[in-house]
Amino acid sequence: EHDLNEERRLAYEETARIPLIVRYPPIAPAGSTPSELVQTIDIAPTVLELAAVTDPTPREGRSFVPLLRGERPSWRASLLIEYYSDTVFPRIRNMAYQAVRTGRYKYIRYLELDGMDEMYDLQTDPYELDNLIDSDRGREMLPALRAELARLTAGAVRSTQE
Repeated sequence: EHDLNEERRLAYEETARIPLIVRYPPIAPAGSTPSELVQTIDIAPTVLELAAVTDPTPREGRSFVPLLRGERPSWRASLLIEYYSDTVFPRIRNMAYQAVRTGRYKYIRYLELDGMDEMYDLQTDPYELDNLIDSDRGREMLPALRAELARLTAGAVRSTQE
């Protein structure tokens, strides 16, 4: 697990993926495993929809009730993962990053470590052991992943200013 122990603050799947188990027989069939990228910001809108409560607060997340029903609505194709340095664990000091995760790829841009960026093909390398950043495939995919990261971080800045 990338030699992570209690800190688990880096952008690897062992940290970024949190199991989400839903048991709600009226709409969620037992054993279903939707593959869409759901985030913790989607939980509140989902619970509010299930409770039939109108939420007057604008939220970034969206209800994943349609996914629970087995529907396949238009859904996010990527998500942003961020971490900013702290001093709790000296081993990860100056390791702030912004990362984009798509259904297949992950690009991690370190904000304080020049030349240390990482890129993984999660389909062929689910354990993120082969950094593609300097490979031909990496150079091919990098512009699109950087553009998506820029789009996501621009949205994050915009939402915090509203």
